[in-house]
Amino acid sequence: MTNPDQVEKQQPNLQGREALARVIREFYDVGFVDLPVPVPMAHQRRHRKLVVMTGAGKFLIKTYKRDPYVLDTLRFQHRLSQHLDENALPVARILPAKNGKKIVEGDDWALELQEFVDGTPMEVTSETLAISAHALGQMHDVCRDFPRPERDVRMWRFSEVPRTLFAQFFEMAKEGGNEQKVMDECNQIALFLRDASQELSFEARNRFETGLIHGDWHGGNLIFKDGRLQAIVDLEFAGDGCFLEDLAYGISNLCVRTTMKPERLSKRTDIMLTHYQKHRNLSPYEQVALYCAVGVKHVATVSYQALQSKGVVAGYSAQSWMERLAVQCQWLSERAHGVRWG
Repeated sequence: MTNPDQVEKQQPNLQGREALARVIREFYDVGFVDLPVPVPMAHQRRHRKLVVMTGAGKFLIKTYKRDPYVLDTLRFQHRLSQHLDENALPVARILPAKNGKKIVEGDDWALELQEFVDGTPMEVTSETLAISAHALGQMHDVCRDFPRPERDVRMWRFSEVPRTLFAQFFEMAKEGGNEQKVMDECNQIALFLRDASQELSFEARNRFETGLIHGDWHGGNLIFKDGRLQAIVDLEFAGDGCFLEDLAYGISNLCVRTTMKPERLSKRTDIMLTHYQKHRNLSPYEQVALYCAVGVKHVATVSYQALQSKGVVAGYSAQSWMERLAVQCQWLSERAHGVRWG
Protein backbone atom coordinates (compact mmCIF):
# COMPACT_ATOMS: atom_id res chain seq x y z
CA MET A 1 0.00 0.00 0.00
CA THR A 2 1.20 3.50 -0.81
CA ASN A 3 2.67 5.45 2.10
CA PRO A 4 1.21 8.98 1.73
CA ASP A 5 4.00 10.61 3.73
CA GLN A 6 6.72 9.13 1.48
CA VAL A 7 4.87 10.11 -1.70
CA GLU A 8 4.20 13.66 -0.51
CA LYS A 9 7.94 14.29 -0.03
CA GLN A 10 8.30 14.11 -3.82
CA GLN A 11 6.41 17.43 -4.18
CA PRO A 12 8.16 19.99 -1.91
CA ASN A 13 5.85 22.91 -2.78
CA LEU A 14 2.65 20.88 -2.79
CA GLN A 15 3.09 18.99 0.46
CA GLY A 16 0.23 17.54 2.40
CA ARG A 17 -3.17 16.38 1.29
CA GLU A 18 -4.77 19.50 2.74
CA ALA A 19 -2.57 21.59 0.42
CA LEU A 20 -3.90 19.57 -2.52
CA ALA A 21 -7.46 20.11 -1.36
CA ARG A 22 -6.86 23.90 -1.15
CA VAL A 23 -5.50 23.95 -4.71
CA ILE A 24 -8.56 22.10 -6.01
CA ARG A 25 -10.94 24.43 -4.16
CA GLU A 26 -9.12 27.46 -5.60
CA PHE A 27 -8.75 26.38 -9.21
CA TYR A 28 -11.76 24.13 -9.87
CA ASP A 29 -15.47 24.77 -9.71
CA VAL A 30 -16.43 21.53 -7.96
CA GLY A 31 -18.14 22.64 -4.75
CA PHE A 32 -16.96 20.98 -1.55
CA VAL A 33 -13.61 19.14 -1.58
CA ASP A 34 -12.82 16.35 0.88
CA LEU A 35 -9.32 15.41 1.97
CA PRO A 36 -7.67 13.45 -0.88
CA VAL A 37 -6.79 9.80 -0.25
CA PRO A 38 -3.80 7.98 -1.86
CA VAL A 39 -4.75 5.28 -4.35
CA PRO A 40 -4.05 1.87 -2.76
CA MET A 41 -1.48 -0.29 -4.60
CA ALA A 42 -1.06 2.28 -7.38
CA HIS A 43 2.30 2.78 -9.09
CA GLN A 44 3.63 6.16 -7.96
CA ARG A 45 6.92 6.13 -9.88
CA ARG A 46 6.30 8.92 -12.38
CA HIS A 47 3.68 10.93 -10.52
CA ARG A 48 1.54 10.94 -7.42
CA LYS A 49 -2.03 9.62 -7.62
CA LEU A 50 -4.80 10.33 -5.12
CA VAL A 51 -8.58 10.14 -5.11
CA VAL A 52 -10.74 13.05 -3.99
CA MET A 53 -14.48 13.33 -3.43
CA THR A 54 -16.01 16.68 -4.39
CA GLY A 55 -19.41 18.23 -4.87
CA ALA A 56 -19.07 17.49 -8.59
CA GLY A 57 -18.18 13.83 -8.06
CA LYS A 58 -15.15 11.66 -7.53
CA PHE A 59 -11.86 12.44 -9.27
CA LEU A 60 -8.35 11.07 -9.61
CA ILE A 61 -5.64 13.63 -8.83
CA LYS A 62 -2.33 13.32 -10.64
CA THR A 63 0.58 15.59 -9.77
CA TYR A 64 3.69 16.15 -11.86
CA LYS A 65 6.99 17.97 -11.80
CA ARG A 66 6.58 21.29 -13.63
CA ASP A 67 8.95 20.49 -16.46
CA PRO A 68 8.38 21.69 -20.07
CA TYR A 69 8.91 18.22 -21.55
CA VAL A 70 6.60 16.58 -18.99
CA LEU A 71 3.87 19.14 -19.57
CA ASP A 72 4.13 18.97 -23.38
CA THR A 73 3.76 15.21 -23.14
CA LEU A 74 0.78 15.59 -20.83
CA ARG A 75 -0.93 18.03 -23.20
CA PHE A 76 -0.50 15.52 -26.03
CA GLN A 77 -2.12 12.85 -23.86
CA HIS A 78 -5.05 15.20 -23.21
CA ARG A 79 -5.53 15.84 -26.93
CA LEU A 80 -5.36 12.12 -27.65
CA SER A 81 -7.82 11.33 -24.86
CA GLN A 82 -10.30 13.80 -26.31
CA HIS A 83 -9.85 12.34 -29.80
CA LEU A 84 -10.53 8.83 -28.52
CA ASP A 85 -13.60 10.06 -26.66
CA GLU A 86 -14.91 11.70 -29.83
CA ASN A 87 -14.44 8.41 -31.69
CA ALA A 88 -16.48 6.28 -29.29
CA LEU A 89 -13.50 4.85 -27.39
CA PRO A 90 -14.07 5.22 -23.63
CA VAL A 91 -11.51 7.20 -21.63
CA ALA A 92 -11.22 8.93 -18.27
CA ARG A 93 -12.05 12.53 -19.16
CA ILE A 94 -9.93 15.40 -17.87
CA LEU A 95 -11.77 18.10 -15.91
CA PRO A 96 -10.92 21.67 -17.03
CA ALA A 97 -10.04 24.21 -14.35
CA LYS A 98 -11.97 27.48 -13.96
CA ASN A 99 -9.72 29.10 -16.58
CA GLY A 100 -10.52 26.35 -19.10
CA LYS A 101 -7.07 24.76 -18.95
CA LYS A 102 -6.64 21.08 -18.15
CA ILE A 103 -3.39 21.53 -16.24
CA VAL A 104 -3.00 23.67 -13.11
CA GLU A 105 0.60 24.85 -12.64
CA GLY A 106 2.46 26.02 -9.52
CA ASP A 107 6.07 26.97 -8.85
CA ASP A 108 7.57 23.55 -9.48
CA TRP A 109 4.49 21.32 -9.72
CA ALA A 110 1.55 20.69 -12.00
CA LEU A 111 -1.76 18.98 -11.39
CA GLU A 112 -4.67 17.50 -13.31
CA LEU A 113 -8.06 16.17 -12.27
CA GLN A 114 -9.22 13.07 -14.08
CA GLU A 115 -12.66 11.54 -14.02
CA PHE A 116 -12.65 8.60 -11.61
CA VAL A 117 -13.68 5.50 -13.54
CA ASP A 118 -15.77 3.03 -11.57
CA GLY A 119 -14.66 -0.48 -12.47
CA THR A 120 -11.88 -3.05 -12.17
CA PRO A 121 -8.93 -4.11 -14.33
CA MET A 122 -9.83 -6.46 -17.16
CA GLU A 123 -10.45 -10.08 -16.26
CA VAL A 124 -9.61 -12.35 -19.18
CA THR A 125 -12.66 -14.04 -20.71
CA SER A 126 -13.65 -14.71 -24.30
CA GLU A 127 -15.94 -11.68 -24.18
CA THR A 128 -13.42 -9.24 -22.69
CA LEU A 129 -10.70 -10.42 -25.08
CA ALA A 130 -12.98 -9.65 -28.02
CA ILE A 131 -13.81 -6.21 -26.61
CA SER A 132 -10.17 -5.35 -25.91
CA ALA A 133 -9.04 -6.46 -29.39
CA HIS A 134 -11.86 -4.51 -31.02
CA ALA A 135 -10.85 -1.40 -29.05
CA LEU A 136 -7.17 -1.75 -29.97
CA GLY A 137 -7.95 -2.17 -33.66
CA GLN A 138 -10.34 0.77 -33.55
CA MET A 139 -7.75 2.93 -31.82
CA HIS A 140 -5.13 2.13 -34.46
CA ASP A 141 -7.66 2.91 -37.20
CA VAL A 142 -9.09 6.21 -35.93
CA CYS A 143 -5.67 7.57 -34.91
CA ARG A 144 -3.84 6.93 -38.19
CA ASP A 145 -3.67 10.65 -39.04
CA PHE A 146 -3.69 12.02 -35.50
CA PRO A 147 -0.82 14.53 -34.99
CA ARG A 148 1.82 13.13 -32.67
CA PRO A 149 5.44 13.82 -31.70
CA GLU A 150 7.91 12.12 -33.99
CA ARG A 151 10.01 9.23 -32.76
CA ASP A 152 11.82 6.32 -34.39
CA VAL A 153 9.05 3.79 -34.93
CA ARG A 154 11.58 0.98 -35.27
CA MET A 155 12.81 1.43 -31.70
CA TRP A 156 10.53 -0.96 -29.80
CA ARG A 157 10.43 -1.25 -26.03
CA PHE A 158 10.61 -5.06 -26.40
CA SER A 159 12.42 -5.62 -29.68
CA GLU A 160 14.88 -8.05 -28.11
CA VAL A 161 15.69 -9.83 -24.85
CA PRO A 162 18.86 -8.43 -23.24
CA ARG A 163 21.36 -11.28 -23.00
CA THR A 164 22.64 -10.28 -19.57
CA LEU A 165 19.10 -10.10 -18.21
CA PHE A 166 18.19 -13.55 -19.54
CA ALA A 167 21.49 -15.03 -18.32
CA GLN A 168 20.76 -13.78 -14.80
CA PHE A 169 17.27 -15.24 -14.99
CA PHE A 170 18.76 -18.58 -16.12
CA GLU A 171 21.17 -18.65 -13.17
CA MET A 172 18.29 -17.94 -10.82
CA ALA A 173 16.23 -20.78 -12.33
CA LYS A 174 19.16 -23.23 -11.96
CA GLU A 175 19.19 -22.63 -8.22
CA GLY A 176 15.72 -24.12 -7.96
CA GLY A 177 16.59 -27.75 -8.66
CA ASN A 178 17.07 -29.89 -11.80
CA GLU A 179 19.90 -28.09 -13.58
CA GLN A 180 19.85 -30.24 -16.74
CA LYS A 181 16.11 -29.74 -17.18
CA VAL A 182 16.46 -25.99 -16.77
CA MET A 183 19.38 -25.96 -19.22
CA ASP A 184 17.36 -27.85 -21.86
CA GLU A 185 14.45 -25.44 -21.45
CA CYS A 186 16.79 -22.46 -21.63
CA ASN A 187 18.32 -23.78 -24.86
CA GLN A 188 14.86 -24.20 -26.36
CA ILE A 189 13.96 -20.61 -25.48
CA ALA A 190 17.30 -19.36 -26.80
CA LEU A 191 16.69 -21.03 -30.17
CA PHE A 192 13.30 -19.35 -30.39
CA LEU A 193 14.85 -15.98 -29.56
CA ARG A 194 17.56 -16.51 -32.20
CA ASP A 195 14.97 -17.14 -34.92
CA ALA A 196 12.79 -14.30 -33.64
CA SER A 197 15.68 -11.84 -33.87
CA GLN A 198 15.82 -12.40 -37.63
CA GLU A 199 12.09 -11.73 -38.08
CA LEU A 200 12.32 -8.63 -35.88
CA SER A 201 15.65 -7.22 -37.03
CA PHE A 202 16.01 -3.46 -37.23
CA GLU A 203 15.80 -3.65 -41.03
CA ALA A 204 12.80 -6.02 -41.00
CA ARG A 205 10.79 -3.55 -38.95
CA ASN A 206 10.62 -1.28 -41.99
CA ARG A 207 8.07 -3.72 -43.44
CA PHE A 208 5.55 -3.31 -40.61
CA GLU A 209 2.80 -0.68 -40.65
CA THR A 210 3.19 2.21 -38.23
CA GLY A 211 0.94 4.82 -36.67
CA LEU A 212 -0.17 5.95 -33.25
CA ILE A 213 0.04 3.19 -30.63
CA HIS A 214 -1.01 2.95 -27.00
CA GLY A 215 2.32 1.46 -25.91
CA ASP A 216 1.12 -0.31 -22.76
CA TRP A 217 -1.88 -2.46 -23.70
CA HIS A 218 -2.57 -4.79 -20.77
CA GLY A 219 -5.46 -5.64 -18.48
CA GLY A 220 -4.54 -3.09 -15.82
CA ASN A 221 -5.06 -0.28 -18.33
CA LEU A 222 -8.44 -1.58 -19.50
CA ILE A 223 -11.14 -0.84 -16.91
CA PHE A 224 -14.27 -2.99 -17.10
CA LYS A 225 -17.59 -3.02 -15.29
CA ASP A 226 -20.43 -5.51 -15.84
CA GLY A 227 -18.64 -6.91 -18.88
CA ARG A 228 -18.28 -3.53 -20.59
CA LEU A 229 -15.13 -1.53 -21.27
CA GLN A 230 -15.40 1.63 -19.16
CA ALA A 231 -12.09 3.28 -20.00
CA ILE A 232 -8.74 2.92 -21.71
CA VAL A 233 -6.27 4.51 -19.30
CA ASP A 234 -2.57 5.32 -19.01
CA LEU A 235 -1.63 7.00 -22.28
CA GLU A 236 1.89 7.84 -21.07
CA PHE A 237 3.59 5.58 -23.62
CA ALA A 238 1.28 6.55 -26.50
CA GLY A 239 2.90 7.95 -29.62
CA ASP A 240 4.36 7.08 -32.99
CA GLY A 241 5.11 3.38 -33.20
CA CYS A 242 4.62 0.03 -34.87
CA PHE A 243 1.11 -1.43 -34.68
CA LEU A 244 2.65 -4.88 -34.29
CA GLU A 245 4.30 -3.76 -31.05
CA ASP A 246 0.92 -2.90 -29.52
CA LEU A 247 -0.73 -6.11 -30.70
CA ALA A 248 2.16 -8.28 -29.50
CA TYR A 249 2.10 -6.53 -26.13
CA GLY A 250 -1.62 -7.23 -25.80
CA ILE A 251 -1.42 -10.90 -26.81
CA SER A 252 1.55 -11.49 -24.50
CA ASN A 253 -0.27 -10.04 -21.51
CA LEU A 254 -3.82 -11.18 -22.18
CA CYS A 255 -3.44 -14.49 -24.04
CA VAL A 256 -0.09 -16.10 -23.25
CA ARG A 257 1.12 -15.07 -19.81
CA THR A 258 -1.31 -17.09 -17.70
CA THR A 259 -1.55 -20.44 -19.50
CA MET A 260 0.56 -23.27 -20.91
CA LYS A 261 -2.33 -25.15 -22.53
CA PRO A 262 -2.07 -25.07 -26.35
CA GLU A 263 -5.84 -25.12 -26.86
CA ARG A 264 -6.30 -22.16 -24.54
CA LEU A 265 -3.41 -20.27 -26.12
CA SER A 266 -4.96 -20.82 -29.56
CA LYS A 267 -8.47 -19.87 -28.50
CA ARG A 268 -7.44 -16.65 -26.80
CA THR A 269 -5.08 -15.55 -29.56
CA ASP A 270 -7.57 -16.34 -32.32
CA ILE A 271 -10.21 -14.23 -30.57
CA MET A 272 -7.79 -11.31 -30.32
CA LEU A 273 -6.72 -11.53 -33.97
CA THR A 274 -10.25 -12.01 -35.31
CA HIS A 275 -11.63 -8.93 -33.59
CA TYR A 276 -8.54 -6.77 -34.10
CA GLN A 277 -8.56 -7.44 -37.84
CA LYS A 278 -12.10 -6.13 -38.16
CA HIS A 279 -10.34 -2.76 -38.15
CA ARG A 280 -6.89 -3.48 -39.60
CA ASN A 281 -5.64 -6.56 -41.44
CA LEU A 282 -2.15 -7.80 -40.71
CA SER A 283 0.24 -8.00 -43.65
CA PRO A 284 1.91 -11.35 -44.45
CA TYR A 285 5.14 -10.05 -42.89
CA GLU A 286 3.30 -9.04 -39.73
CA GLN A 287 1.49 -12.36 -39.43
CA VAL A 288 4.78 -14.27 -39.15
CA ALA A 289 6.58 -11.67 -37.04
CA LEU A 290 3.68 -11.31 -34.60
CA TYR A 291 4.38 -14.58 -32.78
CA CYS A 292 8.07 -13.76 -32.58
CA ALA A 293 7.27 -10.35 -31.12
CA VAL A 294 4.90 -11.88 -28.55
CA GLY A 295 7.59 -14.31 -27.38
CA VAL A 296 10.35 -11.72 -27.16
CA LYS A 297 8.16 -9.36 -25.15
CA HIS A 298 7.01 -12.18 -22.89
CA VAL A 299 10.48 -13.57 -22.13
CA ALA A 300 11.92 -10.09 -21.57
CA THR A 301 9.13 -9.12 -19.17
CA VAL A 302 9.27 -12.32 -17.11
CA SER A 303 13.08 -12.17 -16.90
CA TYR A 304 12.97 -8.58 -15.69
CA GLN A 305 10.18 -9.19 -13.19
CA ALA A 306 11.86 -12.30 -11.79
CA LEU A 307 15.02 -10.34 -11.02
CA GLN A 308 13.01 -7.48 -9.51
CA SER A 309 10.98 -9.80 -7.27
CA LYS A 310 13.77 -12.22 -6.29
CA GLY A 311 12.57 -15.05 -8.48
CA VAL A 312 8.82 -15.21 -7.88
CA VAL A 313 6.49 -13.79 -10.55
CA ALA A 314 2.71 -14.21 -10.35
CA GLY A 315 3.19 -16.98 -7.80
CA TYR A 316 5.66 -19.02 -9.89
CA SER A 317 9.36 -19.53 -9.18
CA ALA A 318 12.08 -18.80 -11.72
CA GLN A 319 12.44 -22.54 -12.35
CA SER A 320 8.70 -22.88 -13.00
CA TRP A 321 8.80 -19.90 -15.32
CA MET A 322 11.61 -21.42 -17.33
CA GLU A 323 9.39 -24.43 -18.00
CA ARG A 324 6.38 -22.23 -18.79
CA LEU A 325 8.38 -20.04 -21.15
CA ALA A 326 9.76 -23.07 -22.99
CA VAL A 327 6.25 -24.44 -23.57
CA GLN A 328 4.86 -21.05 -24.57
CA CYS A 329 7.74 -20.29 -26.93
CA GLN A 330 7.33 -23.70 -28.54
CA TRP A 331 3.68 -22.94 -29.21
CA LEU A 332 4.55 -19.49 -30.61
CA SER A 333 7.22 -21.06 -32.84
CA GLU A 334 4.72 -23.58 -34.22
CA ARG A 335 2.20 -20.83 -34.92
CA ALA A 336 4.78 -18.74 -36.77
CA HIS A 337 5.84 -21.81 -38.79
CA GLY A 338 2.20 -22.54 -39.62
CA VAL A 339 1.67 -19.01 -40.93
CA ARG A 340 4.77 -19.17 -43.09
CA TRP A 341 4.43 -22.69 -44.44
CA GLY A 342 0.74 -23.49 -43.93
